[in-house]
Amino acid sequence: MLPPGRHWLANLRASRPLRVLLLIGGLSVAVLLAATLHYIDSMRERELEGAERELSTLNLSLAEQTASATQSVDLVLTTIIDQLKSDGIDTPEEYVRRMGGRDTYQMLRARITGLPQLDAVTMIAADGHLINFSRYYPIPPVNVSDRDYFAYLRDHDTADPFISEPVQNRGNGSWTVYLARRISGQDGSFVGLVLGAIELSYFQRIYKSLQPDGDGSISLWRRDGILLARHPGLPDIGRPLGQRQFLKVLERARSGVFLSAGGLNDGVRLVATRALADYPLVVNVTRKLDAVLNDWRIQAWTVGAAGTVGIAALLLSLWALARQFSAYEAATRAMDAARQAVEGREQAEQALRQSQKMEAIGQLTGGVAHDFNNLLQAIGINLHVIDSRSDDERISGPARLALQAVERGATLTQHLLAFSRRQQLRPVPVDVATLVERISRLLGRTLGQSVRIETEVSPGLWPAMIDPTQLEMAVLNLALNARDAMPGGGTLWILAGNRTVGNQMAGTSPLPVQVEGLEPGDYVVLRVRDTGTGMAADVAARAFEPFFTTKEVGRGTGLGLSMVHGLATQSGGGVELDSRLGLGTTVTLYLPRARQAADAPAAQSTPPPSPPPSPPRPKGREGTAAGGMGSGCAVLLVDDEELVRAATAGYLAQAGFSVREAADAAAALALLDDGYRPDVIVTDHMMPGMTGLDMARLLRARQDGTPILMVTGYAEDLTSTAAAQDVALTVLSKPVEPSRLVRSIRDMASVEN
Repeated sequence: MLPPGRHWLANLRASRPLRVLLLIGGLSVAVLLAATLHYIDSMRERELEGAERELSTLNLSLAEQTASATQSVDLVLTTIIDQLKSDGIDTPEEYVRRMGGRDTYQMLRARITGLPQLDAVTMIAADGHLINFSRYYPIPPVNVSDRDYFAYLRDHDTADPFISEPVQNRGNGSWTVYLARRISGQDGSFVGLVLGAIELSYFQRIYKSLQPDGDGSISLWRRDGILLARHPGLPDIGRPLGQRQFLKVLERARSGVFLSAGGLNDGVRLVATRALADYPLVVNVTRKLDAVLNDWRIQAWTVGAAGTVGIAALLLSLWALARQFSAYEAATRAMDAARQAVEGREQAEQALRQSQKMEAIGQLTGGVAHDFNNLLQAIGINLHVIDSRSDDERISGPARLALQAVERGATLTQHLLAFSRRQQLRPVPVDVATLVERISRLLGRTLGQSVRIETEVSPGLWPAMIDPTQLEMAVLNLALNARDAMPGGGTLWILAGNRTVGNQMAGTSPLPVQVEGLEPGDYVVLRVRDTGTGMAADVAARAFEPFFTTKEVGRGTGLGLSMVHGLATQSGGGVELDSRLGLGTTVTLYLPRARQAADAPAAQSTPPPSPPPSPPRPKGREGTAAGGMGSGCAVLLVDDEELVRAATAGYLAQAGFSVREAADAAAALALLDDGYRPDVIVTDHMMPGMTGLDMARLLRARQDGTPILMVTGYAEDLTSTAAAQDVALTVLSKPVEPSRLVRSIRDMASVEN
């Protein structure tokens, strides 16, 4: 018997088909091997191309944001220079003489308002000493003629801006860069400089919020290779690091993507670089090459394994069919994994776009609510004055009807503020079990006989840290929506339980412990579930958008769910919606757990969706009664809205108060500095220049204990009582009923006296 090897050779010599099969098999193996290597290489190229596109897109966005922030500062400087030219300031002497006053200092302070990246604006004379400075007045005897920006602009008659080397603050370690522009006379002579100080930490905050995957970095450079800002941070800020590779790339084009053999502190990186068009600045976005190719390596191993299986299948021929099938299955699984990864990324991008859209809508609705509250305040006060001064029902009747419309408008703006997360909340520890019991009794009378209400509260329910009145309003809104979704009747469940988010072990909680979008911690879960018609997927996706409603005209404003969403998120929790056509709807509120026990009931009563109409008042009484309420009380009224200020001042004067008006905080401080001593200061919050809260802090810093009453449409920094307590002031929300305003002023004045 021949050995196996000789037997195989004998068969090979004897069988021409076997030789052909061997040749075809060898060629097939070679082709398959080459194709596998080519495919692996092409996957690598595609992975790199995808990463390059992503980095280039992010780099372009960051460059535009950096350019926009720099242009905002540059616009301030060019506006000042244009004003100097229009004022005919053409010589160094005139520049020093006319720009050194306090009015110029006030102008400079006003210019930097609203620009967080702009720390200060400075006017510099031709000899290098400071003329004026937005940070304080009078100006210290400082000379900057030895600075790089001064020497360059003094010696070069140029209209281009100059970016200085970064300077580190010796006190707090922060870095600043100066944007300077030359002021030239008509004959081109050097008149001086105007200088803007840009906080580099502003860019680092932007870069931190937009940083690519954890292996990435974002940096800002000067065109001469000096590092200005970077996230993650490095100690090399402000150092001339010499010729960087990106500078060579930028010699050929304004932007590009390349592989860097060695970064500032680690290995090979993929770098997207872009130079700003109008400023000598460069923005770089990088990722580690190892991290970029991580997914490709997994795919390469998968494809390589599949190719090996295919080669083995070709060599083993018929009896390897099972292994060929296994290889096919492995390849199919790899393709499914790749497809799922792409779908997951697309879903994440869609979620990001939806989040950005909702944030933009929230900012818009918050601003609209603020302006609308001011209008309602002016309208409401004047309507009260009309109603109080007339005994003619033909006049007072329409006035009272208009006041009811003002009250409904106030409710509408509260819903807008709730959605935009700018309402003034007063969170306290709330016994949710007691709240559920109380509101279920109320709903039993409100929803009618056709809706059955079931409640279930887990034993040992934690207290929740929430505004109790707003929570009851939210549950009421959800219950009314559920009733409308069950026109033929049904069952409404209100369920409450505990839930811990973010831990590996759920403990005694029967619910899952991972919730997308919620910070780890303990939450009280409040669910409202109905057996109604439910919503389609496209409708449910828009359910939390303001003014979106599927109800017919007159049945709803479309703000109920958006108010619930705003309350939950502003309070530090979250909300989930689960709804399907024909299967009902479940809305789940996640309320942060309170660490203190609830000492009192959550709320005394649940307000209805719309305020009740104001009851008729006897004619001729309000003016008389009010006239004595303010006798001998001096009030300083501060509001930038002339309509609101004039209406309020007129009503307070009618109520017997002595009123002095100020259009902003600066004007109010000027009156106080001149010796005016009011009994109470009534102020708006959102005002140009200095907010009402900032003015209050300044007065308290001066040891001025005058009672302060803040009447505001909305204010993000007053959404908690801490901001008001640290300066000892009282807050009322616009629109405020005039009689309540008068009582508050009187009470504060009497306490002070």
